[in-house]
Amino acid sequence: MKINLKHDRLIGILLMAMLASCISVSAQRIRVQGHITNPQGKSIPNVNVLNPANDERIEMSDEDGRYSVLVDKNGSLKFTCVGYEDKTVKVDGKQILNVILRDAVIELDEVTITSKIKDKVVPEPTDIEIKGNYFHLKTRVPVPKEMFNSHRRLVLQPSIYDVTLKKRLLMRPVVFDGGTYNTTQRRMYDYEIEEDPLHEYIQVKTTSSRKGDIIAYHDSIYIEYLQHDYRADVHLAMENYRNIIYRDSFSIARGTVNPLRFLEYKFSAFKLTDEKYLPKPVMQLRDTKGEVNLTFVVGKANLDDKNPRNQVELNRLNQELRSIETNPDASLKSFHITGVASPDGSYESNLKLAKLRTDKALERILSQLDPGTRKLLEVKSDASVASWKEVVGLLKKDSKHDLAKSVEELIKQYEATPYRLNHALKTKHFYKEIAEVYLPKLRKVQYTYGYSIFRSLTDEEIRQLYKRHPKDLTRFEFYRMIATAKDLNEKEKYCREALELYDNFTYAANELAVATIQREAPDSRILEPFVSKSAPVELLSNQAIALLHEGKYTKADSVLTLVPEETVSGDLLAIVQAMAGYYNDAFEKVAATSSFNEVVMLLAMKKNQEAWDKISAMEVKTAREYYIKAIAANRMEKVGDAIMSIEKALELDPSLLETARVDGDIIDLLPEEQKIKNDNTTKE
Repeated sequence: MKINLKHDRLIGILLMAMLASCISVSAQRIRVQGHITNPQGKSIPNVNVLNPANDERIEMSDEDGRYSVLVDKNGSLKFTCVGYEDKTVKVDGKQILNVILRDAVIELDEVTITSKIKDKVVPEPTDIEIKGNYFHLKTRVPVPKEMFNSHRRLVLQPSIYDVTLKKRLLMRPVVFDGGTYNTTQRRMYDYEIEEDPLHEYIQVKTTSSRKGDIIAYHDSIYIEYLQHDYRADVHLAMENYRNIIYRDSFSIARGTVNPLRFLEYKFSAFKLTDEKYLPKPVMQLRDTKGEVNLTFVVGKANLDDKNPRNQVELNRLNQELRSIETNPDASLKSFHITGVASPDGSYESNLKLAKLRTDKALERILSQLDPGTRKLLEVKSDASVASWKEVVGLLKKDSKHDLAKSVEELIKQYEATPYRLNHALKTKHFYKEIAEVYLPKLRKVQYTYGYSIFRSLTDEEIRQLYKRHPKDLTRFEFYRMIATAKDLNEKEKYCREALELYDNFTYAANELAVATIQREAPDSRILEPFVSKSAPVELLSNQAIALLHEGKYTKADSVLTLVPEETVSGDLLAIVQAMAGYYNDAFEKVAATSSFNEVVMLLAMKKNQEAWDKISAMEVKTAREYYIKAIAANRMEKVGDAIMSIEKALELDPSLLETARVDGDIIDLLPEEQKIKNDNTTKE
């Protein structure tokens, strides 16, 4: 067998070249993965990842905005998505390529609606209608037959754009598939429709028409801040199997249609009526004192039995001591006694007599107590002699100023020799009166007994404790501070401090809510933790008032559903139902509050003719009445009346211009210089 070495060598070289070429090509392609987000860091699903050389789609981002593709390491990737600007990025050998897509530029004034457009898909202009906290968007999208065929897909992405916050809220998309396109997609290798993020929105065109198709759209979205400026946008794209062949963006509505923003109502706050929400008093150990005064026979250690006051005082003392001794919440701590003798006679003798009286009285009183109680008592005794100056004080108290002056002169004269003072006084004609009337008043024994007792503090004691140690107050003591507060600011301060210590303090939370409602600054965060089916109706009513104030009408309605309707204020329930969009349930009650409110409700219910007839019969005086008349006139296409009314409204109250600029019922009546200025292109 003859071997052709030359031929074999040539084949080998060719094979080696081909292998090297394959290795080279393979080495130039790498896997690139990444995360696609908007400037705020939110993931963007359904982004087309294209080959920019031929706009062929090679991947679509998943619901988390992530993608993974094989691409030349020196190549590029193009990212496109409805509602966002296209972006082309060089790979440069990077295996992780995160991409940020910016919102698309929208030409706010670009929409010109005509029936003859054949090369555009143009949604019909509409209004953003409000029911409760839900924005309702209704429109129709004519699709010219020249643009759409069985081999194409049309994607519509409506959205509400919060102009105030510069934030876009996506609504339900529409995916309109041609029959052949849909069938081809399902037959594609490795295509799983359940993994297509748009599959649940797909509508398949099943009929043919010479005039093209009309896609009807209606969706709603929850909105928290109704007072903001909004517009409705539609981003759309049309594609075939490989490329996006048409893209456009439109603004189809500016401002919101919401006459209920003018509904007039005001509610007083509701205080709790069920005493079970009032905290119970908490006993605290407190020291207390009592006093008793007894008089004695002149010169004797015995009590003066002729003085009926002595027996009354003794009975009271025994009764109080016995009450303390038998009270399980009380405990005697000390018993102090002081005997006082009158100043007539020898000082030493008088002092001795005072001590004797003290001992006798102490023995008599303590004998009434249980030995165990006496053993634990701190007992102190003291004796003293009253001075003649105290006699002068008693005389002056009885307005005997001349007599008092005479005694004062003698005291001054014999100040250094007390015994001579006693002798000098006894020689005076007025001494008998002093001895019989005033000296007995000085002969006494005074008792002071101290005891501890568990009891509720008085309001004054609570205030003193608050000044020293505010965090030591119990719920009951905070309740008393709140109930006796001098003004609204003080009450609110005590409520907040109470809730810091006791976060489930229903009474304090409701009182704080009442205070904020009274100063027209309600805050739904106060009562939010307390909202439940078991919450008192007053608390839930106050929460509904706060939510109304904040424009959270749907939440207010949800709160009131927690209690039976018959327990809620009829006016409050009707206003909440009206603002939440239940017009038929609320109309009769709300309309009865005023003719103005009746017109507002009729406008909300789209009964424009009735609203116009009603407002035309009214004597319109206020700015708000003229504004509502402008809405009714504009809806009835009475443009002259509408313009005159809105001009009068703005003349009476220029601040209404801010509302008019975002009011879908009024915007078209404003002169251009009064409208909100927009650049031709507004970046979001």
